[in-house]
Order: sequence, then structure tokens, then C-alpha cells
Amino acid sequence: MRYYGADLLGLNAYERHKKFMDDYGRYYGKGNSVEGQKLPVKTDQDTLRESYRFIRTEEDDLDASWEQRLAKRYYDKLFKEYCIADMTHYKYGKIGLRWRAEKEVISGKG
Repeated sequence: MRYYGADLLGLNAYERHKKFMDDYGRYYGKGNSVEGQKLPVKTDQDTLRESYRFIRTEEDDLDASWEQRLAKRYYDKLFKEYCIADMTHYKYGKIGLRWRAEKEVISGKG
């Protein structure tokens, strides 16, 4: 602690932990800082953004990857009797469409 004395005064527990982990990574991690390492994480929401189709076709269902199965499962849960349209930018030729979710069907929205 005497080596860190001036550096640790005034730091809360979280900041102290971050400093210790950064120092550990710098001295024992072969030059790699622990704080600087970020692993790419692909969440289910990222997968849905990439593979979701507003209107699915037969060709979309032929691909058996887990991303396409996740998108199809999400598509099957939606209520597709009516869609909700966002017409705020209709003058520019931009219209937003989406299917209603269960909570919107129950509340009567759309």
C-alpha cells in the first residue's frame, strides 16, 4: 500500500478496483491492459436487427442457421393482422412500418 499511497487517496472502491486491475494487466498481462480489452459480443437483439425481415418469404425459411431460426421465432410471435405505420416523414417518401406486439394488442393500440 505504501507504493500506491498517493494514487489511492480519494478513490472510491470501484475506481481503486479499476486501477488495481489495470496495473495487474500492465505488469503481469504481457503488456495488455485489462481495461482496454473488449471482446465483441453479439446479442440476440443484434442478431434480430441483422436477420429480421418485415415480410418473410419461403427462401428466408430455408436457411437453417440459428440466426434465421431466431428471427423466424420472433416473427411468428408477432400479431400480423394490422401493422403500425409511422407517417411523420411521409413528405420525404419515408414511411416506417412494424407489426404490433402482444402488449399493444392487449391495450388496443393500432
